Amino acid sequence: MNKVIFETAQLAVEKIAQEFVEYSKQDRPVHISLSGGSTPKLLFKTLAQSPFNTAVKWENLHFWWGDDRIVPPSDPESNYGEVQKLLFDHIQIPEENIHRIRGEANVEDELVRFTKELDLVPNHQFDWIILGMGGDGHTASLFPHQTDFNDPNLAVIAKHPETGQIRISKTAKLIEQAKRVTYLVTGASKANILQEIATKDAKDLPYPAAKIQSKNGITEWYLDRDAAELITE
Repeated sequence: MNKVIFETAQLAVEKIAQEFVEYSKQDRPVHISLSGGSTPKLLFKTLAQSPFNTAVKWENLHFWWGDDRIVPPSDPESNYGEVQKLLFDHIQIPEENIHRIRGEANVEDELVRFTKELDLVPNHQFDWIILGMGGDGHTASLFPHQTDFNDPNLAVIAKHPETGQIRISKTAKLIEQAKRVTYLVTGASKANILQEIATKDAKDLPYPAAKIQSKNGITEWYLDRDAAELITE
């Protein structure tokens, strides 16, 4: 496990925010995929504030999502809606730089439309994909025991194994093509599963987060001290 341990979740998201500044200095479109969850909310709030809200050249960054729920943007469950409320409403970013999954649409139609939009990413290779990890080891909406790691498609319709909620998710294949994959995981509730991932072979684990890595780039884990408490240095 290629890991970086921060004392707090806030320090972890500030490191990512600073990297947004650096990425945005490139004179080309930079494609970044965001995650849902509580820690990313902290990231979005941080990016919306000084100095990051003006230091980032937002016109150079294009934002996508690892997955989203099939709900309207106004729904608290919408990953896009959270970023809109916490970040996009507070910065100057071109509307065409935001590539959301339209949760209010028919799911089959939206899968087709979103897959076509992914052609905007050169060679379908994201510059940076930021992922979270659920307490069951899922990432994006790729769940244990129901993820096809060899799915040749770019996106897939997924169902939450407990709630039955429908989502659209990037596939493992698409994530693994990224130049950089960063798992941002915080909190003591993730410590046991992180210990497993750090000490066992991924092929022996059911967790998609343990298995999905960049094929030709960087895979890293940004952890706070609580999440990393059971991992020996």
